[in-house]
Amino acid sequence: MRGFFKVFKWISKIGVRYAVFLSVILTLLTALIVIDTKIGTSMVADEAKDRAQLIADESENLIAGYMDNCLKAVSLTARSVESMLGQSSSIKDIKSYIVLQTESYSDVIDSNYTGLYGLVKGSYVDGVGWIPDKDYSPKSRPWYTDAVKSHGSVAMVNPYMDSQTKKVTMSMSKLLKDGQSVIAIDLNLGKVQEYVERQAKKYPSAEIIVICDDGTIAADSNSSHTLNNIFGKTELLHAYKMNDISLNDEGFMSIKHKGKSYYTFYQEIAADWYVITAVNIDTMTKRQASIYLIHVVVLIFIWAGLIALFCDIGKKRYEASKNYSQMYSISGIYSTMDLINLEEDTFQMIRCDGKELRNSQEGMTVGAHRIMRETMWACTAESSQNKLFTFIDLKTLNDRMEDTDTISIEYLDNNNKWCRGRFTVVDRKKSGKLRSVLWMIEPIDKEKREREHLEWLSETDRLTGIMNRGGGEAKIRQIIETGGIGMLAILDADHFKSINDTFGHQVGDEVIISIANCLKKSFRDVDVVMRLGGDEFAVFVNDMKDREIANQIIERFIERVHAISIPQITDRKIEVSIGAAFLDQTEIKDFESLYKKADSGVYSSKKIEGSYVTFV
Repeated sequence: MRGFFKVFKWISKIGVRYAVFLSVILTLLTALIVIDTKIGTSMVADEAKDRAQLIADESENLIAGYMDNCLKAVSLTARSVESMLGQSSSIKDIKSYIVLQTESYSDVIDSNYTGLYGLVKGSYVDGVGWIPDKDYSPKSRPWYTDAVKSHGSVAMVNPYMDSQTKKVTMSMSKLLKDGQSVIAIDLNLGKVQEYVERQAKKYPSAEIIVICDDGTIAADSNSSHTLNNIFGKTELLHAYKMNDISLNDEGFMSIKHKGKSYYTFYQEIAADWYVITAVNIDTMTKRQASIYLIHVVVLIFIWAGLIALFCDIGKKRYEASKNYSQMYSISGIYSTMDLINLEEDTFQMIRCDGKELRNSQEGMTVGAHRIMRETMWACTAESSQNKLFTFIDLKTLNDRMEDTDTISIEYLDNNNKWCRGRFTVVDRKKSGKLRSVLWMIEPIDKEKREREHLEWLSETDRLTGIMNRGGGEAKIRQIIETGGIGMLAILDADHFKSINDTFGHQVGDEVIISIANCLKKSFRDVDVVMRLGGDEFAVFVNDMKDREIANQIIERFIERVHAISIPQITDRKIEVSIGAAFLDQTEIKDFESLYKKADSGVYSSKKIEGSYVTFV
């Protein structure tokens, strides 16, 4: 009671109005503390989500890039071996090709790369020459059985401890069209573990694991868990069940473990492979809550009049955090991001790393189509401008994106670097018409050039530099399928075996290279020149239908062959037997028939001494 009278006396001294005003201020400040704390907690949760997603995205990019190289190696090699099987190539030739492919990819994939291998027509072939034990049964191995079950798709074999290398390994394998042959490659998951540990070091507050669909841990920031099973794991992520992954489209999950709260996020790397990250939000929440409490207390003692301003700032920060969380997950990989409102014809720059682009967009907001053209004109190579300007035409965007939410184009910038431009839908009307879109630019120069280099390696004969059988045959088939005409000539060197036996294989290789050079000089860039294998070559002359002109070209080639000079060979000149057949799209409509017809001409020419061409 005495305390009540003291308070009443204090109120009477300062006046009822001021007491009420002070009470209101204190009430507002109390409410502000509560609201501000909730906002801070929400922002901490968003930050934890963003960090978990960022770590997962970064880890997925690192690991997927490594796995993609192996996937391409298996797919491209399998396609070429299928082609060789279709031409009845010998197991010896196929094995030689796999050895060459193994050497080709050795620098691209990994220093611990163990090469390509497989089972072809019942024979085990290995790119590094490994000879298995007698009791080794390829058809019982997971790389073979899983490939058969995948029916032509690339199979991802779950990790295991390799008995030969003593390292954690997984396999990729592909069943060929004959339904029996399989081409495979092994991945050293030590590289994946290295990526995971690097990410864990970069983000010490997070745990990172890479798992397969059956729960097997392929890599873990705690390396002692590798090859354990996530369902039996007693550490943090034991609560993250695989069925939850399939049910949670956003990839986020909030879990509690040992009294601590975590946000987890998963990202799919490849078919049935995932990277999962977990970030502890308790520590972040406590730290952030303390900061907010101190901040509000300081505001109370410094200036009560800043309450309104503080509320306004808090509101803006809250709205900014919401926009940030929406854009953050995708902005990291893009150098430029612009928001285009098609209804209002406005252009808003969200992110721009390039100085030239920033300068061209500075101060411009209205007239989105004009801004787009002026901006891209300033930073696009001349060779790509026509194609790109057609793509960024906002007037046709509705029609092109009627049934899709994203479209993209690859083009060269003004520094001759490859980029990928992408339109992504932000908002549509109920009618489906676009209201606003994002325009984003992603640098892809390294990815593009690596992909082109891999394609070049898969199509080129390593000895001569001309196309190999798989690459050349694919181009000829494409010409046939598009209704083209021309002439296919097949040739081989006469008595080539005696050259190898007499002068050695090195001299034989010089003969092969010299013949290939004669082909390159005698035929055009638009013609398809390829080495079939050994001393056999082929050339498809585009749009050739005149036998007399064709004969003149071949005679010119034979003259160059006769002029070949190799110091070791002095007692003979190089002779070739040639068979030629014309593609007319009437009698011959497929590559096999054309090849068979030209090949029969080679056998006819062999019966005549010296270089000769037989037109079939």
